[in-house]
Amino acid sequence: MTFRFERAVEDNLGLPRNLAGGLMLGWGRPEDTEALAEFQGRIFAEGDEPDASAIAGVHDWMNGQHPTVGPGDFTLVTDENQGGKIVSSLNLISQIWAYDSISFGVGQVEAVGTDPEYRRRGLVRQQFEVVHARSQARGELMQVIGGIPWYYRQFGYEMGLAMQGERNLFWHNTTKLASDQTEAYRLRPATQGDIALLSRLYAIHCAASLVTQIRSETEWRYELTSTHPLSESHRRFFIVEEIGGGSPGYIEIGYYSEAIAVRELAVLPGHPLRLVCEFLTRALKILSDERVAAENKPEPFNFATFSLGTDHPGYTALGKQLGPQNLPYAWYVRIPDLPLFLHRIAPALDKRLQASVFDGYSGRLRLNFYRSHLTLTWERGKLTEIGTYTPETLEDGDAAFPDLTFLQLLLGYRSMTELERAYQDCRMYPDSNVKNQRTAALLNALFPQRSSSVAASG
Repeated sequence: MTFRFERAVEDNLGLPRNLAGGLMLGWGRPEDTEALAEFQGRIFAEGDEPDASAIAGVHDWMNGQHPTVGPGDFTLVTDENQGGKIVSSLNLISQIWAYDSISFGVGQVEAVGTDPEYRRRGLVRQQFEVVHARSQARGELMQVIGGIPWYYRQFGYEMGLAMQGERNLFWHNTTKLASDQTEAYRLRPATQGDIALLSRLYAIHCAASLVTQIRSETEWRYELTSTHPLSESHRRFFIVEEIGGGSPGYIEIGYYSEAIAVRELAVLPGHPLRLVCEFLTRALKILSDERVAAENKPEPFNFATFSLGTDHPGYTALGKQLGPQNLPYAWYVRIPDLPLFLHRIAPALDKRLQASVFDGYSGRLRLNFYRSHLTLTWERGKLTEIGTYTPETLEDGDAAFPDLTFLQLLLGYRSMTELERAYQDCRMYPDSNVKNQRTAALLNALFPQRSSSVAASG
């Protein structure tokens, strides 16, 4: 199933809007670019110098070249008593993700910031309400954000989808060439002519991931040619070439304060991933040294990190050369209409049942979220109805999930067993009988724990 992003003439959702105290909430305009860049650079600065990455990111989003983001995808709060000074802002990045190969629209909220003097006035909340409405008007079934702990739970989000996760390669574990050996591979920067190959390799990279981001040809071209090198959205793709000809693989890298990071990696079938990864341990050291020299950094990069989630063949290929797994952080996820999302992914749920001990199953599963309730009904292995029920008691249902914890199960982030251990009120009813065991087996079949490694958009 394929979802396509299509931008249409959009409702301004009542903006611009007067707020209390002379503040105005409106959509961004091209002429706001420099003021917004100055604001973002100042708000996200960690010292006295403006954040160059934030400034570059604003220009990338505002210059009209991004496939899905333009000036009108920013919300701005301005103080009209201070000459229209920007005091708070965020933006919406529309994109397409997939759940078990079923595509759907996603609105990623980023660049959230407020001037310290204007905090605790509900400005971020009002902007979230607006971008949520716009995202849903675009048919996007999910909103996500990568951000600081706890904060975005206030706006209906759950930390429910794995983000990153890595294993480190320290340079003393680099694979050394024997004295009589020469490199079998080399790296070259990817170009627009590589888009077809990159698309194929990216699919291989994502093969083990439950949730993925889908890149269109337009998005590939943008990422290869149009982002500012200082922006966090800038992606550096390299093709792994055989010295004798052929292009069996690719990587995408980023640079952090202490390390060079491999964020995407794949090789074509029939090519030895182990040998490619051995080569990469040497090539990454060269790239990191070149970066240090180019930037005149006082200290070298200490290591390379393979930031490939928790379950990627690259980890197996390098084995004990890599350090222990650093557990992933999490995307904040909001699914405003859970029944609609479940309808969208119903073919994936049916396929899981067919591959399990519930092949051909007919029955009903009642999910108790305490404040709301959901029923899933199957007939001969097909999800035929998603509805609700009225509980007779607080605990009435087959399984209970407090707050938004069900999203963790739905998106493969946690197993039912892990959720029950973490939340005493996340449980299956009734306890310790045949029906309980059947519910457990059914939930495990429908929602197995699986890794995800979603490429952050920008």
